[in-house]
Amino acid sequence: MNHKLAVSTVFLILIWGLLVSCQADDSITASTETAVSTPQVELVMETAVPTTIGATLPSSTASSTPLPTPSATATATAVPTPSFSLTQREPTLAEIEEFLSLSPVLFFYPDRGLELIPLEDYFLEHDLSKHTEFFYQDVNGDEETDLILADMFPLFWENGFVIVMLWTGNQYGTPLMILDGAKYSPGLQVTFEDWTNDDIPEIIFDFKSDLGGTGVKQTTWTRYVIHCHIACEVIWWGVTGELLSASTIRKLLTTSIERNVDEMGKPNLTIETSSFSAPDFGGTGNGAKTIFTSTLAIYTWNGTLFEKADEQVIQPMYTVTEDSILSATNQSGIDARITSEFDNFYADYVIFHCTLEVGEIIVEETFECLPNFTKVTWLDITNDGREEIIIDATGLGTQSLLVFKWGEENLVQIANILGDIIDPDLFGVRLEDTDDDGQFEIVAGRGYFSEGSNCKIYEYGSPDPTESCWWHELDLREQVYRWDGETFVLEPTE
Repeated sequence: MNHKLAVSTVFLILIWGLLVSCQADDSITASTETAVSTPQVELVMETAVPTTIGATLPSSTASSTPLPTPSATATATAVPTPSFSLTQREPTLAEIEEFLSLSPVLFFYPDRGLELIPLEDYFLEHDLSKHTEFFYQDVNGDEETDLILADMFPLFWENGFVIVMLWTGNQYGTPLMILDGAKYSPGLQVTFEDWTNDDIPEIIFDFKSDLGGTGVKQTTWTRYVIHCHIACEVIWWGVTGELLSASTIRKLLTTSIERNVDEMGKPNLTIETSSFSAPDFGGTGNGAKTIFTSTLAIYTWNGTLFEKADEQVIQPMYTVTEDSILSATNQSGIDARITSEFDNFYADYVIFHCTLEVGEIIVEETFECLPNFTKVTWLDITNDGREEIIIDATGLGTQSLLVFKWGEENLVQIANILGDIIDPDLFGVRLEDTDDDGQFEIVAGRGYFSEGSNCKIYEYGSPDPTESCWWHELDLREQVYRWDGETFVLEPTE
């Protein structure tokens, strides 16, 4: 292959410009869904009207961000025969590169579906890496295994892609390529699941991208579902998760996708989407927590794509402007109160140093809180007949639960547990009798990323070889802390 750097650079810039909107350090946007279908030997492309996903920073308001949906505008184009044949059943990387550089591919554009384009320039600058994943799987039901490739260039181009090539009996057909990109650390995984109830697996391509700038980071998880028959097409795609972290905001969008089959054997998808920001922009600790619209959408399989059949609002958008109790008195008349002092050292980070005072005692160790979203109460949670002081302090995307025993005019701290806010009800940490034994436990949220999987060593790391994990899930879990007679300790996980 002729390695022409200038040509390849122009080609990559062109593709990147078509796939990803320009990203500034203070502006983050994401694309929405397009559904593509191919009956028989034609490609029918369903193109959606773009919808902004995520948030633009900085901003004084936040808005609901529903999942993208397919529209009903269709165009058709024929599936060509590759101009250069690849007849090797299990080709080498070099043979695949030559095939891809000499034959056009069906390239999936999120904004307009499939287009036939040449890829010869794409491979002028770099080859497929030695970490390219090969999957041999029958994805069109002809009892012949097809070839699926997945690769990523995390230290150079910050993108990842999947290529699907169907075996046509004596050679591989026209490839389908889906490419996604990230500013920082991309991630991908390929799995196989039967979404259309035909006993033939679809190709599930999940991609994780990171965007952002100074003090801002947005991670987005996107899923592409590829269905193959005579040709391959994207039958559903959309954002499945989003986490935005900044100095004054934490925003989380989650989806739950459930696959079902009705009494007629027709597949459908039930997709529940919810999101929140906690807290929103609003100055020195007086910002509101924004709970975005939660929706439940039904998609039905019409033979060519999953088409939205219904969508319902589960919870309209609302805001919580204040939720605080800064003083409480126990049965003996002892007053517990929280005072706060704003720290103006950080120009873009809203932080208060909060102090607990009980009677005449002032606890020297302060804690972070937003006064408008902090509570202090008295409650016996250890079953010793005496009320403890419970502080529920909300920070920037987190909640802390502090517990103090009070007796004989002294304070003993028995819990200081930090939890990530992981639910739209703004749960980060709570008291709950999880096993109905009459004893409270402390349940804390733990987010937001799973441990890395499918990790690979890149020898061209600087200065030493670098390990890069190809996949991290949006992983939202709960941890339980149990009372052991003296303090609350973390329950071991299996």
